Amino acid sequence: MNQLVINSEIGRLRKVILHTPGLEIESMTPREAEKDLYNDIIPLQAVLGEYTQLKEFLSTVSDVHELVDLLADCLADAGNKFEFLSSLSSCFPIHATMMELMALPSTQLARRIIEGVAAPAQSFAHFLDEHSYASRPLPNTYFMRDSAAVIGASALAAATAYDVRMLEAYITRFIFSHHPEFMAENFLFDGPTERNRYITIEGGDIIVLSSRALVLGISERTTPFAIERVARSMARTVQDDVVIFAVDIPKTRATIHLDMVFTMIDRDCALVYDPVITSKDRVRAYRIDSSPNGNLHYSECDSLLDGLKGAGFDVEPVFCGNKHSIYQEREQWLSGANSFAFAPGKIIMYSCNTYTMEALANAGFAIKHSLDFIQGKDSIDNYGRLAVAFDGIELARGGGGPRCMTLPVARDEL
Repeated sequence: MNQLVINSEIGRLRKVILHTPGLEIESMTPREAEKDLYNDIIPLQAVLGEYTQLKEFLSTVSDVHELVDLLADCLADAGNKFEFLSSLSSCFPIHATMMELMALPSTQLARRIIEGVAAPAQSFAHFLDEHSYASRPLPNTYFMRDSAAVIGASALAAATAYDVRMLEAYITRFIFSHHPEFMAENFLFDGPTERNRYITIEGGDIIVLSSRALVLGISERTTPFAIERVARSMARTVQDDVVIFAVDIPKTRATIHLDMVFTMIDRDCALVYDPVITSKDRVRAYRIDSSPNGNLHYSECDSLLDGLKGAGFDVEPVFCGNKHSIYQEREQWLSGANSFAFAPGKIIMYSCNTYTMEALANAGFAIKHSLDFIQGKDSIDNYGRLAVAFDGIELARGGGGPRCMTLPVARDEL
């Protein structure tokens, strides 16, 4: 088995990268929340209690790896450490602290990068504000999905739409290019290098259907130019024709990424937010056929689901909020459509989205709480279709769901 291999959204999960929220969360003030892309500040202890349920459950079904540990492994080599800090110094004013950072043990340095590098005591920035940073804390890091994606055996390093998240992409790119157990065969897209105002893409807009097919969101975070780059790069890499469906989702706070309105939950089933994907006022969807010689052909689909059916993916929708006009909007805001599959027909989601769970039950999913599996009272093997619920209301206030918080790097083939 390759070190990295993702050829679907639903193959049995083998390896996943998480980041347990830490002190970077508590560095954020109410006046900075919007700048940090948060809906509100969130209390760390409450978030940790909820996040622990997610991590402990996933640890029962797969190998879970912490981002800080993987970065520290890479930084243990002095040459790697210098290379990493040198790349950061081109974007952040850390030159004056390079010697201090180089002297830190690798785990301490990895945490410092995520929790923030303070401005040097002798700097003008520190004189103006003793709490200023040369590299700000990264409170979005636990939304692991957005900084990268694994497609096949290749990695994609995000080109984040906002500067506040750019360093996250540097970190995951460094891991996929330096860690001996997480080495990508190649990069389909090198976001930190290729990023500009017209070319941005984030992992929340990337849905892997197969080794030759993707669904990508055209969102406030992912641009058509980036999608075009990925389409060409993927066809060249696999040396075969590739089909990509591009969905022009609303550029709003509630729909920052495609996975807030559409996630695959089984071979023939997706969790869907009706107003955006399937209603009479649904958004436009396009098919891009890409060949290894670089040629692209564009066409418009009647809908995303119609386009998928024409490509051999016959997907039935299960509706977020059970298609109730009020509840679907409330639960979509609380990441009701943002589920994470850990096996075909087996997903994990927030317990607060009760009407979405009702729709899943109607589609044949057993609804169980994560603690039953964490405590060994039940087994996922007892079920065909299964929706595992965990408490996440504080996490939901951060603006993302279980898919947002997980970066899968290895799944079984379907």
